[in-house]
Amino acid sequence: MSASASDRPSGEQDQAFIEKDREPTRLGYDTGGVPLYVSLLWVGFLISYVLVMSLIALPDLRAWMAR
Repeated sequence: MSASASDRPSGEQDQAFIEKDREPTRLGYDTGGVPLYVSLLWVGFLISYVLVMSLIALPDLRAWMAR
């Protein structure tokens, strides 16, 4: 509840939300998307994962398959 809603007299209340199929529901969201720092963290994680797998796990798998 916002501060302005708290200051209203008890008789003044907003109308209840009623969803209707003939009109789109308007949501107060922005355009959305992923923040840039989250994208950079994911890219960094994926690059480090590929590097670690290629430097550590792949040689072990090759040695195991050569037996």
